[in-house]
Amino acid sequence: MELERTPVEARGGVISGRIIRILIISTTAAALALGLAWVVVY
Repeated sequence: MELERTPVEARGGVISGRIIRILIISTTAAALALGLAWVVVY
């Protein structure tokens, strides 16, 4: 028995992928900012 994907479920997958990508980008940006601040301080 196959489960049918509803438009809401499909959209949920797209949204969760987008959230994961935003989290990765923001984490990388935070690490870069921290490194830059460390260079400025020392």
